[in-house]
Amino acid sequence: MFNPAVTDGVNLFVNIVVCLAAFGAAVSLIDFRNSNKKEEKH
Repeated sequence: MFNPAVTDGVNLFVNIVVCLAAFGAAVSLIDFRNSNKKEEKH
């Protein structure tokens, strides 16, 4: 049904997208926590 080379490329692409999504979520979470700490100080 699928060409093995195409499947490998899709798996790699999906892994990259998942990693970027996880990285973006982590960055936004850290940024959110830092902004909350700054608000508490004022």
